[in-house]
Amino acid sequence: MPTRPPLRPAGIVFAFALNLLLVTLALFVGSGLPAGNGLLAGLPLLGSLVAGLATGLYVRQRAAIHAALGGLFSVPLLALLILPGANWGLAILTGAFCAVGGILAEFRRKR
Repeated sequence: MPTRPPLRPAGIVFAFALNLLLVTLALFVGSGLPAGNGLLAGLPLLGSLVAGLATGLYVRQRAAIHAALGGLFSVPLLALLILPGANWGLAILTGAFCAVGGILAEFRRKR
């Protein structure tokens, strides 16, 4: 069985920072939209998915674990500082969607 390459701390930090940045930008963009259409909840999740995909492009190998760890580490900061009302549920979802983006990037790379 081939050995796996080691985790790159820069890849985890990249996923962490990009997830924070894209969720914040999505909330900023979504704040100008009417709250009744549900886009306010969907835009941060889309930003996290893009963060996971971008992490896959950055690290090339073991993208899913890099994105999952970066998304996991970003959850407390998102819940306490960025998301309105200390929304822990949405913060956990954004971390999970970052991991899903990394998984999709791995599937794309292996094809």
